Amino acid sequence: MRWDIFCRVIDNHGDLGVCWRLSAELAARGDSVRLWVDDPSALAWMAPPGCPGVDVVHWTADASAATPVPEPGDAIVEAFGCDPHEAFLEALAAKARREGRQPAWINLEYLSAEAYVERCHGLPSPVMSGPARGLTKRFFYPGFTDRTGGLIREREQDKRRAAFDRTAFLAGLGVSSQGEQLVSLFCYEPTALPQLLGHLGAQPEPARLLVTAGRARAAVEAALSTQEAGPCPAITFLPLLTQADYDCL
Repeated sequence: MRWDIFCRVIDNHGDLGVCWRLSAELAARGDSVRLWVDDPSALAWMAPPGCPGVDVVHWTADASAATPVPEPGDAIVEAFGCDPHEAFLEALAAKARREGRQPAWINLEYLSAEAYVERCHGLPSPVMSGPARGLTKRFFYPGFTDRTGGLIREREQDKRRAAFDRTAFLAGLGVSSQGEQLVSLFCYEPTALPQLLGHLGAQPEPARLLVTAGRARAAVEAALSTQEAGPCPAITFLPLLTQADYDCL
């Protein structure tokens, strides 16, 4: 199959990370993917070698004027409510008319364990206006039960887990663990962060906080600059990690 996956980067790398993981796993299973991204710059460190079968397309503001618009694939995924540009939707509608059926059009939503996910997964969302009027999207909700869309699980995961060397991985990050409790931190700017630092610093068992790059680091540095945190754990600020290395983390 040929997939078109659309992603708008909002913040903190999660949206692009999910879309890249989905694209790479589809390609690993023999499909081809066009990943449309409005800001693909993070892929330079997130997935530096790229992936055979995945074509990253810089989705610019003037993409609607692009000529020619590529033929839409067999399935279109708009991640987290981003709308494909009008020229692509016109091509999608033309393909549906020509073939007498529309390609699958999926609105990929966020992962949640809440009850509404089972109710909403798979529901149709008719398009009522614009160039794709008359076509239908379907909501896809990832989740943890057999009434949801499930989770992406790479076929190489078990092999990678079996080969994982914890000590070597930590050493590669400059972490010399002395048996402390290791806690990885990926976050936005939680208001309780100073209290968390104080809690980890005050507990009897020594702790080391492995802080991811970007907003998590900025939030921790801001918390440390106040007097609220009190005692703190040992802290290691991590570099930007490839997606494979973040899995190891």
